[in-house]
Amino acid sequence: MKHLEFKRKFAEKLLNGEKTSTIRKRVYVKPEELVYVHSGGKIIGKARIKNIRQISFSEIDDEIARKEGFSSADELLEELKQYYSQEENLYLIEFEFTPFKTPVNPAELHYKNSDLMEIAKKALKSDGLNDEERKILELFLRTGSIRKTAFRLGGLWKRGEVRDVLRKACTIINEQK
Repeated sequence: MKHLEFKRKFAEKLLNGEKTSTIRKRVYVKPEELVYVHSGGKIIGKARIKNIRQISFSEIDDEIARKEGFSSADELLEELKQYYSQEENLYLIEFEFTPFKTPVNPAELHYKNSDLMEIAKKALKSDGLNDEERKILELFLRTGSIRKTAFRLGGLWKRGEVRDVLRKACTIINEQK
């Protein structure tokens, strides 16, 4: 399942139903898709993607701002200017959020609390990886972090790629047992 990640400061607005959309530069989800929602290092729930549409800075109004959890378009625009150029096309992703009763540690969900460093080391000794996957695991072992590895591969949006390789490594190791 794919993931939507939010800064810690948005967790309460998500949980209270105040935030029902997000503006992103890239879209990797589709309408009707179910995704995990992360905030503050935990998976806090699931969201069903309702709608996606391309927007520009000039289209952002108070209604969009309220769905984003902001009090006005001006407040939202100030936030967005920290991350995006006003010339960039953006995407408004609307979703229906369902919180979990208890937040879940992503490692527990995906890796069953395995020691990812050990998993990466063992998987590198196997024949089940291609060259690119090996490169990612070697980088992960140097950085010790999914986030830092993604940054070194080109940006935070590469976290999914790193996670996919780590999940494959877990599968390889579990099949060897």
